Amino acid sequence: MNTLLDVQNVDVYYGEFHALQNVSYTIGEGEIVSLLGGNASGKSTTMKTILRLVDVRSGDIRFDGRSITKSSTAEVVRTGIASVPEARRVFPEMSIEENLLVGAYTRRGGADLKADLETQYEMFPKLAQRRRQMAGTMSGGEQQMLAFARALMSKPRLICMDEPTMGLAPIVVDQVLESIQRINRELGVAVFMVEQAAELALSIAHRGYVLVNGVVRLEGSARELLADPEIREAYLGQSAEEQDPDDSRPQRKDDR
Repeated sequence: MNTLLDVQNVDVYYGEFHALQNVSYTIGEGEIVSLLGGNASGKSTTMKTILRLVDVRSGDIRFDGRSITKSSTAEVVRTGIASVPEARRVFPEMSIEENLLVGAYTRRGGADLKADLETQYEMFPKLAQRRRQMAGTMSGGEQQMLAFARALMSKPRLICMDEPTMGLAPIVVDQVLESIQRINRELGVAVFMVEQAAELALSIAHRGYVLVNGVVRLEGSARELLADPEIREAYLGQSAEEQDPDDSRPQRKDDR
């Protein structure tokens, strides 16, 4: 599998506060990768570094082999990275279709743009039925679908999703996770998903990383991380005694 995003030894500061400390991770083409961690662990900052919303003090971020460390956010989007922000952040007083067109702001109009609108309507039929409806009148789950479709309008190779299941009812969470899998499987788009709900995130991910106080402490396949007693106790509310003794353990950064 070819590496699509390669983040190496990144340090980020907010003033004197060392928010990310020598953080490294990779995302391969067509992968779903989850970044797990509690509040104030640095998850959102990690996402912002990819989208070039915060400055990197040291280290390098490469997308498809090219450094984007000094790129602007617009340049990053043009390169092939899109974002689904926390709490969806649709434009409430704009229609569904207007929101989708905002997602294509780095592109020129024309037949391709119209065709891509229809592609999103085919993938998310509820949006097609309500294309003139104001986004602010939609339910949380419908707004999340809109946020996904808006991100896809930039024709990305990687979508960064910040807490995509936050604040949604359980039945809607299942629909959101299914949509993420469809985006990945049917369109071949890689997904980097920041989540506090570890079990949900790892249920659809190929691999995962665990961030603690700005440091990557654990990494491994989704199955390995789900089986790890530290993960189960910290994120799933299960003690080490409930761990299956036959399950393997993920690799720890300080074990190497």
